Amino acid sequence: MKRIETQRLLLRPFEETDYDDLFELLSQRKYDEFEAYPEITYENGREHLKYRLGSDEFFAIVLKENGRVIGNVYFGNRDFEAKEVGYIINKNYQRQGYASEAIKAVIDDGFKNNVHRVYAECNPNNTCSWQLLEHLHFKREAFFKQNVYFKKDDNGNPIWQDTYVYCLVNSR
Repeated sequence: MKRIETQRLLLRPFEETDYDDLFELLSQRKYDEFEAYPEITYENGREHLKYRLGSDEFFAIVLKENGRVIGNVYFGNRDFEAKEVGYIINKNYQRQGYASEAIKAVIDDGFKNNVHRVYAECNPNNTCSWQLLEHLHFKREAFFKQNVYFKKDDNGNPIWQDTYVYCLVNSR
């Protein structure tokens, strides 16, 4: 996997030494409304790192100034020269432009390398997420009722969420 640099960030594959930063980021979402990690503990959290270490679809978002991992960008392969983008930023670093900077860099690199279309899904109630996508010139294409779930209720039933689907097409 390649490395991508921006003014403030290095986007690179995850490394074993990223665990504490990744655990902090994921544990902040233990009870998150939109993408929760309810069962995460320091011990089992290593599975999340292993998954990222073995994937060419996850970029660690690293601050150049101190080497700290503050998030990740998922840039997953899909059919027809398309990619799906997803992102998580440590809550202590949100609203500082890091997500926008990282996503833009990954997409620009993808478009230079023959990616035709990038799409993203987010919960309609996650205003910050869909506003970020719109800021990056994504267009809302769809609204899906009860499309995904990230957690279950006390009886083991999925708690379904609606999603917006956004798209950005390579115009090069």
